[in-house]
Amino acid sequence: MNDIQKYIFTLLGNQGIHSPQQFEKEFLEFAAREENIKNVSLIRQLQIQMTQAWEIRARRLEIAGQYITFPNGMAGKPYTAVFDFEALNLTDLTFHTLTGFESTGLEYDAASGTISGTPEQAGDITLEFAYNFEGEDEGAEPNVKKLSIIVNADPKSLWKDIPSDANGLYAKPDNVAETVQLGGKTLVVASRRGRSHANTGGYRDDDYDYAELENGWSVIAVSDGAGSALAGRKGSEIACNAVVYYLKHRFTATQSAAIDEAVSANAKEKIKELALPYLLGAANHAFEEIENFSREAEMPLNSFHATLVFALVKHYPQGSVFMTFSIGDCPMALVNKDMTGVTLMNKLDVGEFGGGTRFVTMPEIFRADDFEERFTFEMVTDFSYFVLMTDGIYDPKFEVEANLDKIERWQRFFEDLDLERKSREALPGMRRGNDDIRDRLAEWMDFWSPGNHDDRTLAILF
Repeated sequence: MNDIQKYIFTLLGNQGIHSPQQFEKEFLEFAAREENIKNVSLIRQLQIQMTQAWEIRARRLEIAGQYITFPNGMAGKPYTAVFDFEALNLTDLTFHTLTGFESTGLEYDAASGTISGTPEQAGDITLEFAYNFEGEDEGAEPNVKKLSIIVNADPKSLWKDIPSDANGLYAKPDNVAETVQLGGKTLVVASRRGRSHANTGGYRDDDYDYAELENGWSVIAVSDGAGSALAGRKGSEIACNAVVYYLKHRFTATQSAAIDEAVSANAKEKIKELALPYLLGAANHAFEEIENFSREAEMPLNSFHATLVFALVKHYPQGSVFMTFSIGDCPMALVNKDMTGVTLMNKLDVGEFGGGTRFVTMPEIFRADDFEERFTFEMVTDFSYFVLMTDGIYDPKFEVEANLDKIERWQRFFEDLDLERKSREALPGMRRGNDDIRDRLAEWMDFWSPGNHDDRTLAILF
């Protein structure tokens, strides 16, 4: 049978008519009639038209129901997204536009399929995607589909910065920073109120103090007032000031002469033996001053809970001596001259000393059998940085205590710190005499770290 005969035979069979098999001669004559040949051609054309119409209808429904998304943006942050037609199986489009970017800070480049710019504000950007695809009539009305881009608010913008009451109880500045010469080295230090406090107009709980003593030694003290303590901010202030006051008046040139002799003789154990009473005395004095203040204020001692770390430092022709004391979770570290090694100068109270943070206001600490383990001694020929910090720096930048022993984390820390905006010098990158180091540190202290909004204090001797 030829093509026409086959078509008619199949058509009749689909209708349940099987007589052509009985009347073959008559069927062939029937299929050869001109009118039936024309009818077959017409039926085929109608079938094609109907099939094409449904294919267009189905494709239109398919695209209309297709889930097309773009990455979320963030207000004030650069944004780029690609309308990937191949990945979305939209390569059959013959025309398209994407509009609705007016006053959004974004724009669309149809040639590359790229959306780019900086979203101006948070919210949903509603876009209109107009398109035609293969098979539609030329000049057909474009199909329209609504798309959107979600622009999230910058998390930083959600935090308020409410000044604390300068006339309130135990008020202190919200943010402080300074650079000073200390014992022939430079000390840069900054203390910044955390976002959690700024958001409510609260006070900065951290504090610090420092001094150059008459005997050539220097003292640096840092404290973190407990956020759960009603007057932790005052406790940290008293602790730092008490340490400096004690050493200024008790650790004089006469008292330290024997230590100088021990340093000259490189008698390390003798140095530790001679220095321990002064470190112990300073720590005890901090406790006593807070205790006396709490009594006068008629407030419980634990209202003034605060950590305390401090260091006595002196630079000799043969090297530098560091003697430190620590209660709490504020790290102190000594980074060597070529930035290839680090010595952690204290053990944090995160388990070894009782399972959690300890405070200088806890009298049992001074009676503990392992109390002297809180004192550390180190003598080095040279160093690049000596660092003291509160957990507002430690938590986001080092995360866990084990990372404090990793020099690569300290290298990354100082690269991030970059106080001279990459001064084209190899690390260490902080030159003595750089007048804007203080301002750069103060600016850096406002870094963003999700979930880390505590007060931040950082002191660097270099």
